[in-house]
Amino acid sequence: MINSSSCDLILVGATGRLGSSILKNNKVAYGISSKKNLLLGKKIDHLLNPLLGSLEDISIKELKTPILIDASLPENFESIFDFCFQNKVPLVLASTGHNDTQMNKLKELSNIIPILYAPNLSRGIAFFKAKILNPLIDDFEKYLSKVSGKNDVSIKIIETHHNKKKDSPSGTALELSNYIQNRISQETDIQIKSVRDESSIGKHEVIFNFGKEEILVSHNALSRDIFGEGARLSIFLKSKNPSIYTMEDFLEEEN
Repeated sequence: MINSSSCDLILVGATGRLGSSILKNNKVAYGISSKKNLLLGKKIDHLLNPLLGSLEDISIKELKTPILIDASLPENFESIFDFCFQNKVPLVLASTGHNDTQMNKLKELSNIIPILYAPNLSRGIAFFKAKILNPLIDDFEKYLSKVSGKNDVSIKIIETHHNKKKDSPSGTALELSNYIQNRISQETDIQIKSVRDESSIGKHEVIFNFGKEEILVSHNALSRDIFGEGARLSIFLKSKNPSIYTMEDFLEEEN
């Protein structure tokens, strides 16, 4: 098991759904939440220090090998950017829904610090992309080269989440779309459909449609613990050079 205690984790969005999973499965030095949170100033389970309302309240000099995990909302990106830039703290961006300007600033930041870009912290989704989608995409390309009626060929992604999820489509669905498109030499229509229900944690289906037949593969999160457990891979950032990394990069390194 990865020993995440060898670095000091700072968790922004510590009391949200994703943050709670990360907190449950890791030792976190500092947790940051909304200034309106009723738990501010109190010790909560798995948090080494009382819950804070701002990154500015952290005594950064007291931390050993700090790594910041953002499990909050895009509205917090500017303060996270400033904190990581000023203190040269590696970043795990696990929040979603960022605009183009924010993503461009993230690329700028990656020239200074190592960043794990993780719209989905699950090891399973990383395995899904690297070991299942990749071979399918290779064969999809071979199929395209032989098919005459290429207008009948399409790819659809269906993502299903709980109805309290704010961004639609999900960051994982968008990342899957980019992941597939970047590996297909020919421009192919990739549609994304979002479904919201009462309780789904996160299900992503990828459908390769060939007109008269289709192939479907999927990943379904059955517990939020998978995100907290996946966050342990952030420890690999402490030995990395400035750049943007993915969960697939660290999945290979873990082995």
